[in-house]
Amino acid sequence: MRLRKTKAVAVMLASLGLTFAMSSPASAWTYGAYEGGGYGEWQQDPSGDLLGDSFQACDIRSDGYAIYVRIDIGRDGDFDSSATTKGNYAPYCTPWKYLDLPEGTPIRMYIYKSDSSGHHNPVWRDGVA
Repeated sequence: MRLRKTKAVAVMLASLGLTFAMSSPASAWTYGAYEGGGYGEWQQDPSGDLLGDSFQACDIRSDGYAIYVRIDIGRDGDFDSSATTKGNYAPYCTPWKYLDLPEGTPIRMYIYKSDSSGHHNPVWRDGVA
């Protein structure tokens, strides 16, 4: 009986946490490359010295792959801006690129691992400006 109550409380707390997380506006997020090694980072709203609608690519593993981040503004299938860690030794993050988009503009961030044979296993995440 005690174990059942403990599980019920845990489920309730988890669902409250999920509800809070889903209702909070996400102004900054990070999304990792396929099988790790790097990530793309998006900053929707200004924070400190960082302007809103900014992104960067980060390579965290010396594995022979560079990280490419490409932004599709409006999610129309065209890449409008990009950043790459190519030519730099890990760990390395590119400087932030600022886009200055109208509030609420939909974006899709693609993150690729890339080597001399091309881009591999793209992943993406949708967001807004």
